Amino acid sequence: MEGPYAVVLGFRAGQPVEPPVPEALHAAFLDLVRRADPALAATLHAPGHRLRPYTLALLGPRGGLTLRLRLSVLAPELFVRFWERWERRGGFPLRLGRQWLAPVARETRGAWAGQVPWAAFAHLAPVHRVRLAFCTPTTFRQGDLDLPLPVPKLLFAGLLAKWNAAAPQPLALEPEAFERHVGLTLTFLRTRPVWDGRARIWGFVGWAEFGVRREAPAEVRRGLAVLAAFAPYAGAGRRTTHGLGLVRLLHAA
Repeated sequence: MEGPYAVVLGFRAGQPVEPPVPEALHAAFLDLVRRADPALAATLHAPGHRLRPYTLALLGPRGGLTLRLRLSVLAPELFVRFWERWERRGGFPLRLGRQWLAPVARETRGAWAGQVPWAAFAHLAPVHRVRLAFCTPTTFRQGDLDLPLPVPKLLFAGLLAKWNAAAPQPLALEPEAFERHVGLTLTFLRTRPVWDGRARIWGFVGWAEFGVRREAPAEVRRGLAVLAAFAPYAGAGRRTTHGLGLVRLLHAA
């Protein structure tokens, strides 16, 4: 059975293009999907969808004539027809405002691309600590406020919800387990504002290390290993379909 994957789509403009704000990036991608696969666009727009089955992120360098868009997919079956049409057409252009960017590359392997079969997650060894890099501004919703801190419960409970919605085998863990058994041990973080087209959102970038307490049961250690490996595909926190919350696994032991 297939698993989550990420690709990097390269586009080229006829004149220098400024990186779009999150709302514009999201709208441009959905417009591309609508032109490529109207049925998929309708699915992604469906109200009450239990899972946002993709994430988006812009990769550097920013500005100039090129734009690199990382797309991760949590429900591969939804995108089969999309990629078939992409191959037949040689890609679809990306529209940013009045400017059209031509597709020039699709990376399926590399630092930011690749795929992990669902079955491979089951073979991960339990961990005592993990270190994650937050590569685009990341923030969590707490009530009516944005919280720009990697609180273990908020981070891993969000990843757990995405895993249980997407994976064929759910994890038998309660979100509270991460509050009881996982702590933030080391950080190198800084806050960064993002203008989303309507308001300023404060997120954080950098890295954070999380440790498991000695009394934690084995299923928490295994669950942490799975969710840390899943995070680069699922994203963390809010607005992962708008370019926020891009995560990279740096270390697990």
